[in-house]
Amino acid sequence: MNLREFTETVDLRAKEKTKEDLQMLVHSLARKVLEENREEFLAMIEQAGKTQPSEKESKDTSQRMKALDKAEVKKEYARLKKQFLRIQEKEIIFLAEGYEDYSSGYWDSDWVYEYEDPFGIGKTYEEAARLVERCVNDGFYGAALKVFDLMMETEAWANDGGDGLEMYLEDIISEKLAVIDTELLRKTVLYGLYMHIKPEKRVGAFYEYLSESFFHGVKLEEILTMGKKDLPDSARFVKEWITFLMNKPGDTAAELLRDAVFCQQNLDEMMETAQTGARCHPSLVVDVLKAFRDRQEFARQLTLGREALEVVEKRYLVRSQIALLTAQAALKTENLDLAEICWQKAFESDTNLVNYLRIAAESRDGRAYREKAVQVVESVPFQKEMVYGREINRELAVNYLTKNRKTAIQFFMGDFDGVMKCCKEMKEGLGWSGEFIKGGIPLFLLLLLRTDTLGEGGSYAAGDVACYLGFRAEEYEKGMFWAEKDKKESDKTQTKSYDGKTFWQCFSQWKKTLLPEELPEEKAKKYLEVLEKLIDLRVKAIISGQHRNHYGSVAALAAALGEVKESRGEAGAKSRLLLHYREEFPRHTSFHQELRSYGMPDSRKGARKGR
Repeated sequence: MNLREFTETVDLRAKEKTKEDLQMLVHSLARKVLEENREEFLAMIEQAGKTQPSEKESKDTSQRMKALDKAEVKKEYARLKKQFLRIQEKEIIFLAEGYEDYSSGYWDSDWVYEYEDPFGIGKTYEEAARLVERCVNDGFYGAALKVFDLMMETEAWANDGGDGLEMYLEDIISEKLAVIDTELLRKTVLYGLYMHIKPEKRVGAFYEYLSESFFHGVKLEEILTMGKKDLPDSARFVKEWITFLMNKPGDTAAELLRDAVFCQQNLDEMMETAQTGARCHPSLVVDVLKAFRDRQEFARQLTLGREALEVVEKRYLVRSQIALLTAQAALKTENLDLAEICWQKAFESDTNLVNYLRIAAESRDGRAYREKAVQVVESVPFQKEMVYGREINRELAVNYLTKNRKTAIQFFMGDFDGVMKCCKEMKEGLGWSGEFIKGGIPLFLLLLLRTDTLGEGGSYAAGDVACYLGFRAEEYEKGMFWAEKDKKESDKTQTKSYDGKTFWQCFSQWKKTLLPEELPEEKAKKYLEVLEKLIDLRVKAIISGQHRNHYGSVAALAAALGEVKESRGEAGAKSRLLLHYREEFPRHTSFHQELRSYGMPDSRKGARKGR
């Protein structure tokens, strides 16, 4: 039981005892008091009965006990305040010694610190945390908040022999300089805040506290169910809280809103809140749509999704997620026309290869969308490179295209000459990292392959291009009725191979939509000649430069090229090409091993004898 429950039980049982019983109890307790605490114990006995309530206070024993508790809390707060002032003024500090940690490898070192606490600063924080809990248990909510403010606002100092380190409550806990139950402290403070603040100011105060990183992850339901009884006006608070958050922009408000909405448990209320908040917080729509899907509420899922697609701006990436979840519901209700429209809306709001291939491979007439897709691509803003970690509001992240992503989509829209020109711009066999050619060459190899069955090289090419161009099977399956939950566990453990396999299935379906005049034989032969030169350039640069980490990739490219030639009628092309590179680099045995793994005949003496 907590302190409040304990003291209430003690008070109740003490009332049932006689004066003689209580005298015997005090006598027994006195025998257990440590020597250093005996003077304090005597002072407590001396003080008993002297604390008189004011005229307005009740004369009963419980009020006198409350007064005693309040006096103790006040005294302890004054003592801790002095200690925190010493910490703030650097009168007492931590000691720190830093060093490089190479436990993860020489090239992955981290700078770490070891701390000492010669002045017992950590103990002060532990005592303050216990006082917060006691104050809340005893109903001194304002005092609890004052103690917590001391803990949060005090800046401790760690001397490392240099400039020193600033340390706040979270740092002290994470470095284990104070043993504090963080979860309990957070919930206790928020419970005290709720009970202390006037109803009309609760919402604003809660948002101020929950915006602090220390409180991230706290669930509203945990606060509302902390006491023995329901919190006063909790239903009113939840409604006001949701209304406040729906009009508050930003990721913090969005996260808190999702948590509050799922406290409701009522599907109609969830639906209404998501509809109202769709413009400011579209991520809430995504979560509610998933909840409806998981509960097989497909009619609700479809209604909410369709409405949100009309409200959320086309330029926001989150609209693509809404479109795909709506497509799932459309397929579940056998509305294929709507599903195809949703796939198109997903591509409009998140213009990437996955979303385009879903249309090309799954729509009844994927080719018919090409002209509109060209207009979509041209309308999307261009950005030189991907930027992460600078988003002010990730919930409203905007759709844009990078050069490589745009080039990949142009390939699938039939602009082969333009994409090949981009590959031919690379004049060297090295420096391909970040360049489209790394994905472009495997794309053209798969395009020119005249078989549905992939060999070793072709399988590598499919997996490589999927990885490089950001094709993820898991993302592709979103928007399909067999998505996510129906995926086998065995597939999830082989993500890269599963991505490559799914990509090849989509690629093969897309190839069927090509018209003969889009890839005439003469043009295909010219592309093959260019690929031969580029792959040869790459192989020679990698092997001559002894870039061992890339031996396998160039062996795979050579194998894939050979497989393409064989599929186009050149018997034995793969073996001849791989053997040619073995002869050109006779001393590079590691490279030979990679060539054999991709199908080069093993002519070693031991291999011929069947060893």
